[in-house]
Amino acid sequence: MTRMLAVLTMVMAVGPGVGAQNAHSRVEEILAMEHRWNEARAHADIATLERILVDDWTVTHANGTTDTKAKYLGDLKSGARTFAGAVTESDMSVRFYGDTAVASGSSQSTVTLNGQAQGGALHFTRVYVERGGEWRMVVSHATQR
Repeated sequence: MTRMLAVLTMVMAVGPGVGAQNAHSRVEEILAMEHRWNEARAHADIATLERILVDDWTVTHANGTTDTKAKYLGDLKSGARTFAGAVTESDMSVRFYGDTAVASGSSQSTVTLNGQAQGGALHFTRVYVERGGEWRMVVSHATQR
């Protein structure tokens, strides 16, 4: 149901001149990116995250701290940041503005950073740009639900 809502939202938001099939395909691409992002984080798959994130990517966590790509991936690689299980998402929405996509929704995860609890029930916004025919994440932001 949530996926269908995101698709229907996109068909309306993409605007005239863009066919419903193309809009559906683009939404599916971003939803697939979201899945890859969450799977890669949960399993500390640094190689996949390197491909997903642009070099100057940043994340603002729900506690207000901000990490660069290098810091975030370094924490995952060293084991300082660990996920206990999968990251789940709901209430997904995807909007397009030319070669830019904005994904938002809610997520649930159990994460620790240097032994301190993070994650939990969050709302998030992520921005993607299409470069060379591939979607790449440029920024991520989360707040507590």
